[in-house]
Amino acid sequence: MVSANIKTTITQFCLLGFLIFGCLNLAGFVLTPDIPTSTVDSISQPIPITNDEKLLKGVDGPYLFKRGNKIREIRVVEQANTYKVEEFIYHTKDQKTFTCEVENKDRDAFSFQLMKKITPPSSVYKQPSKLLAISDIEGNFDAFYSLLVGNKVMNEAYEWTFGEGHLVLVGDFVDRGKNVTQCLWLIYKLEQEAKKHDGMVHFILGNHEVLNFQGHTDYVDNKYIALAHKISGIDNKEKAYQYLMSNRRELVKWMKSKNVIERIGKTIFVHGGISKELISSNMSLSEMNRFIRSHAYINRHLEADEENLFRFLMGPLGPLWYRGLVGRYKKLYKKATPEAVKRTLRYYQADNVVIGHTVVSEVSSDYGGQVYRTDIGFPHLKFTGKAQALLIENHQFFRVNDFGEKVLLN
Repeated sequence: MVSANIKTTITQFCLLGFLIFGCLNLAGFVLTPDIPTSTVDSISQPIPITNDEKLLKGVDGPYLFKRGNKIREIRVVEQANTYKVEEFIYHTKDQKTFTCEVENKDRDAFSFQLMKKITPPSSVYKQPSKLLAISDIEGNFDAFYSLLVGNKVMNEAYEWTFGEGHLVLVGDFVDRGKNVTQCLWLIYKLEQEAKKHDGMVHFILGNHEVLNFQGHTDYVDNKYIALAHKISGIDNKEKAYQYLMSNRRELVKWMKSKNVIERIGKTIFVHGGISKELISSNMSLSEMNRFIRSHAYINRHLEADEENLFRFLMGPLGPLWYRGLVGRYKKLYKKATPEAVKRTLRYYQADNVVIGHTVVSEVSSDYGGQVYRTDIGFPHLKFTGKAQALLIENHQFFRVNDFGEKVLLN
């Protein structure tokens, strides 16, 4: 699978990449633990909320863990000046409808059911008549909600209204924010509803999703660390969070099935970007997705070539971390040349690429319409007119806001 050229390329960049990203331990592996058999009865009683940032606060959940034919639900319920962690056990045959409450001013809530089966998506799709792309929400439910409602992807009852359209989420919907669980369940719910209308939801993984899989907690909001401590009974922060990211947790299993790169029509969607060095891997999009899915999230022995390829794909020139389509990155690399962008797109049989990851002032294009940037840093209120996404409709690219107003980009 690995060409001779990539061995030279990887050798040149791995050492420098590790020096820059070593603090994140990107090459580390995490073996997600099974759910302990102990209950959470000892933490089910209300505990006073204080100003300690390390204490759990606000509504959260549901956290759903499967073991055999049982489903364990854990949720955080807020009361006047207290909170409590509740636990429920169900049988998988119950076809339970779950409710997700949002920690925001409007106290939004929606319901969903579990998927009967989780399967990895394809890597290549035909071009739909309309497509909305959003990236880097990072647990910001209000901005996400506004873009979906404002652009008629869903209505205020959380029902899919985008018909045969496609919703593409270009990574980093976790970390930093206080409604990460709620954003993920909304994606999960809309994915099921879209299929009923011949539409599609594409959840492209970003570097922060993968960091979570690998057990990194640097960007995780304290409320999730606090919950991990309480329900696991583990004092060590990293080990407690690994418990929360167990493969038995429905959302984790679902996220790990997703791709890191896809082509829809003639457009590549990837969180970080596509570097010219990526061509040297001699991998198709499907091969890249399969390799990352089978190597990045589990503890397993790798042969030398596989380990080098893994480190390259997870490193600064890989699809999750590359920033060269927006600008120079420290001393590691300069902004990609137009010739390199054109050559890389041609290799992947694409005309353009949509990225997130690197913040820009507004959703915009570069390289003569070959690159579209979507990470803008979002407002934390609903319907401000400042949240933005990318709309592709009838082969035209538009910047849209949360009022549905659009500006032609190409």
